[in-house]
Amino acid sequence: MHLSASIAPVPAPDVRKPPMKARLALAEFLLASGDLQASARQSVDWLARYAGVRQAIVAVVDPASPHFLLVAEHGISSAAIADFVIGRDDTAHPLVQAMARTEPTGFARSSGVPSPFGRTAFHAIPLRSGDQSRAHGLLLVTASQPEIDPDVAWLTRQLSSQVARLLTKRELIAMRFGQERMRLYSQQNEQLRRQHSVLEDQRKELEQTSALKSQFLANISHEFRTPLNAILGYTHMLLHGVTGAVTDAQRKSLTRIDSNARHLLALINDILDITRIEAGRMPLKVASFRIADLVDEVMSELEPIIRRSNLAVTAQMRRTLPLIETDRQKVKQIVLNLLNNALKFTPSGSVTIGATFESSDRVMAIAVRDTGVGIPEESQSKIFEDFRQLDDSPTRGYGGTGLGLSICRRLAQMLGGTIDVESQVGEGSTFTLRLPVRARGR
Repeated sequence: MHLSASIAPVPAPDVRKPPMKARLALAEFLLASGDLQASARQSVDWLARYAGVRQAIVAVVDPASPHFLLVAEHGISSAAIADFVIGRDDTAHPLVQAMARTEPTGFARSSGVPSPFGRTAFHAIPLRSGDQSRAHGLLLVTASQPEIDPDVAWLTRQLSSQVARLLTKRELIAMRFGQERMRLYSQQNEQLRRQHSVLEDQRKELEQTSALKSQFLANISHEFRTPLNAILGYTHMLLHGVTGAVTDAQRKSLTRIDSNARHLLALINDILDITRIEAGRMPLKVASFRIADLVDEVMSELEPIIRRSNLAVTAQMRRTLPLIETDRQKVKQIVLNLLNNALKFTPSGSVTIGATFESSDRVMAIAVRDTGVGIPEESQSKIFEDFRQLDDSPTRGYGGTGLGLSICRRLAQMLGGTIDVESQVGEGSTFTLRLPVRARGR
């Protein structure tokens, strides 16, 4: 269904009337322009600015193509333009019929005519210059009333003359090339949109799987801790003679039970730490402290291991280092793990822990250096992965789950810091923890 529209001028409020200089400026531009697309582009922009038109399209006849060429548009997406195809020889199409008329044709919202405007009412105005027997194209503009706005009528006359003057073979070839580029661009956008949708679905699925895995590990670890604590409790009671005296052979066996149970409990605690960090449930407790005091505390806790190692273990740092404001317990956990690893992987030689303040970045750097076995270059980026061992073989000489360094890096990131490693096989390793002197609270 379409409504006939008259091109007779309709009085408009003064606020809608463009100044005469705006009309003169457009007329001068069109007169000087030799580019049809630039002329059409300037025209639809003028309609949007001075005639209150929200959406507009300029389409011209292409003798070498079965479709109209869309030359310029305003307020229309590239996808809508690419999907809007009019066969110029489709005489039953309402827009082809509208171009054959001498007067504009109005289409109401309920007309059902396919257009890139959706269900918005619009006018189809033939671009016919002077007494020409046929139109060279169509100007489509959205409208809120059945009459053609005087400014739209004026611009139509200017644009019709310009189209008739510039519609040459060279221009058509250029426009066909541009329209093909637009079609390809639209296809690429659609492919990217579909790929993004697939990736988004995969991301959500992975997040859900990761959440289920973390929940499972948290539940199973909690269930393991309960009987383990009971084992440790009863072992402690037996070792201290609560239920009676024990022989040396029994004490030796109980001591091994206690040692292995504590080792297993430490592994379970590592898994719980990983799941809490992944779930975002690891809180930060920010406090001010001195790194030197924390290092003294760590070395005191590891003193039995240090004595058994027969290594030269030293701390090198100034007592005047500035205070650091961050989660003390998490920094201690990182340093304890780094120092423990250095002791484990250093058969002979020395281990040094030092700290320096990098004033330019307001960063505290804590470095643990050893003269141990070292790490191959190709493995240095992998040692921070979950459950990653430097030696994955069943006959490896060192224990552990491979979670220690992974937890350290995650904790460092929580505190706004980093952990780096420098190492050479046979010469030792240096792990450096860098932390801002003031951490962000969460």
